[in-house]
Amino acid sequence: MSKQQIIGVFFATLLMLPATLNAQEPTPYEGYRTRLIAYPTATDAHNRGMERQRYMQPITAWEEGDDGTLKGKFTFPFSWLERQVFLRVEGAEQPYEVYVNGKLAGGSTNGFAAAEYNITKISHEDNNNVELRLLGNGKTAKIECFERSEESPRVYIISQPRVRVRDITWSTELGGMGIVNSNFEVVMRNETMGDKTSTLYYEVYLNDTIRLDGGKREVWLGMYQTDTMRFGVAVPDSMLWSKGKGNHVRLMLKNRIEGRDVEFYEFPVALRELKFENNIFYVNNTDEEVKWHDMSPNSTVEDVRRMVESGNLCIRFTAGCVSEEVLNYCDEVGAYVAVTAPINSSSSGSSRKRGGNPSNDPKWRKEYVDRTMQMYYTTRRHPSIIAYFLADDSANGIALYESYLALKSVGCDRPVIYLDGGKEWNSDYHK
Repeated sequence: MSKQQIIGVFFATLLMLPATLNAQEPTPYEGYRTRLIAYPTATDAHNRGMERQRYMQPITAWEEGDDGTLKGKFTFPFSWLERQVFLRVEGAEQPYEVYVNGKLAGGSTNGFAAAEYNITKISHEDNNNVELRLLGNGKTAKIECFERSEESPRVYIISQPRVRVRDITWSTELGGMGIVNSNFEVVMRNETMGDKTSTLYYEVYLNDTIRLDGGKREVWLGMYQTDTMRFGVAVPDSMLWSKGKGNHVRLMLKNRIEGRDVEFYEFPVALRELKFENNIFYVNNTDEEVKWHDMSPNSTVEDVRRMVESGNLCIRFTAGCVSEEVLNYCDEVGAYVAVTAPINSSSSGSSRKRGGNPSNDPKWRKEYVDRTMQMYYTTRRHPSIIAYFLADDSANGIALYESYLALKSVGCDRPVIYLDGGKEWNSDYHK
């Protein structure tokens, strides 16, 4: 491993947690992951609704205080007493702190992507109070020279069992004889003080009637241990996802602990193999001409629909926050997407000298890397995303070097691009 890669691994590990904005000790930070909503039955998981259900409560009724604090409530039912409870914040678009029953749950200087906090210990049965304190972007304005959405932050309360699915990802390998190998990784977490065994059932369907494969895996987990369960399924190559073809199969998961079914999931799984060589994208071994059309990260599904209907299926969202719903739509229609970390420091000019652009200021290194890694870990399950951009119009320097190395150190399979970096080494693509 080179010196640059070692540095990247160090900072990727060190900077996985967002900076809290208060000296008070927060509850344990859950870490970055894709949106993961547990459902109480297979039918509920199939519908995949985002409305209130037994294991998830969106907070939609907010009371705004004179200081801009948003106050809401959620109900902790008796059935959650033996489960974990998480608070997920999406789209705050400014630094924030979040409190539950007057106690700090967590906070971040980066409100442009999703973050989760374990609030089990500071929640109680029946009614609970939530305060989302939006702190303004005074401290981060130098790297946020872009338009913000007027949408309100989205906050969800999510319940999962103490032995739970932590995250899930999948990858694709093209085989022969018309077969594609789909590889799944399910990260399991034990939040109890004893050893536990999870039996994870899985099924993959070509549509609502054709079952391609299924089975079960037992995962033994020690106290507070995390492990990964893996399985593979052969899929016809006619179901490969590509530009203009939003093909997918259905993955169904069930987690059973001590004879009880404790959480259900269903995912539309789009399978595609991506390679990037000599500035050319290869999707499923076919070279693709990619000409990006820039769009605002505040674009709605309807905005993107109009872009797609005009024949533009290669969209680069500029620096900011792209909603999960927009990315889901891009998955469905087969659009090629690049998302950009919420970094634009153009107001500071291009000088690398002290007092110049923050991209070459070590003080900003942690913030840059955190934003880059959060972008990756919260979006990596979307097949439509075929590239990550480090920033917009932000000169170049140590903060962006470390961001590039951090992404590479965790096995990011998409090219990492920065077109405004003067053709330096921290970009996989050059004009």
